[in-house]
Amino acid sequence: MKLSREDILFFLLNGFVKTLKIEVKFLENVKFPSIITFWHGRMFLLPFVFANYADKVSVLISRHRDGELAARLIEKLGFSTVRGSTGKGKGGDRAFREMVNILESGKSVAITPDGPRGPKEVFKPGAAKLSIVTGVPVYPVAFSTSRGKELSSWDNFLLPYPFSKCKVLVGKPLYPKEKEDIDFYTKRLELALKDLTKLCDQETGWKI
Repeated sequence: MKLSREDILFFLLNGFVKTLKIEVKFLENVKFPSIITFWHGRMFLLPFVFANYADKVSVLISRHRDGELAARLIEKLGFSTVRGSTGKGKGGDRAFREMVNILESGKSVAITPDGPRGPKEVFKPGAAKLSIVTGVPVYPVAFSTSRGKELSSWDNFLLPYPFSKCKVLVGKPLYPKEKEDIDFYTKRLELALKDLTKLCDQETGWKI
């Protein structure tokens, strides 16, 4: 049987992740449905860490060519995917409606709010709008490592070194306030995710 490119890559990545010493810490228990957010450059470990929740989570992935391989790998871990991104002609409206339906069904959605092309760690308003429309909370999630390498990509994608210590923090939920402006809520979400990522870096000693 001939293995596909994603089969081979999945096998290699799964073996690599097993070499890591991973600690996962919940600052508060996660409720379903919810909106899970994490920076594009800090998502490497997350699908593997949360694979036990895969049947309860759909992941938003762009329709760009680069997103196709990512979607196939994530689906191998059991997650469902929503294809689309912000911008005219990129499936954003359809993807938004699909995520509303998913949340109303009781499942959660996972979003990289600075993806798929940046700017790095700038929180786009999609997750805030989704939270306001559905009333579902937003959870920030951060990943860091004691030893690793940042790639020279727009998001400085972080890859841990083999056998390094890694940490994943799941922050406290944020809810939209009554009549809160979407831009203000977006800034609150951005600040919470930045603060959690900074805390995660401090606890692993990454670039401290």
